[in-house]
Amino acid sequence: MLTGVPTLITRNAMKSYDPPLTTNPHAPLYRVDKGIRAAQQRLDAAIEAKRHHTSQNLAHEVIKEAREGLRKSEQLRLLRIRELAQQATGADSTG
Repeated sequence: MLTGVPTLITRNAMKSYDPPLTTNPHAPLYRVDKGIRAAQQRLDAAIEAKRHHTSQNLAHEVIKEAREGLRKSEQLRLLRIRELAQQATGADSTG
């Protein structure tokens, strides 16, 4: 089922997605999946920085912004999956 909803595996592990993130540059979801990977890397870097730096308030703000960026990337992916599903049903009904 193409829900596009992420499920959390463990606390600091990558989320798994349905359908899985693509690495094929010609796939329709490649750009949004690339954005999700970049947002996840920013979040991981922010969490790692919080462990090593004393400015906890700044680190917390960076983590908050990184999480928001990841959330937006995931929402874009959901929208793109819905668009592709609508195109597929539209093509089926007209063809």
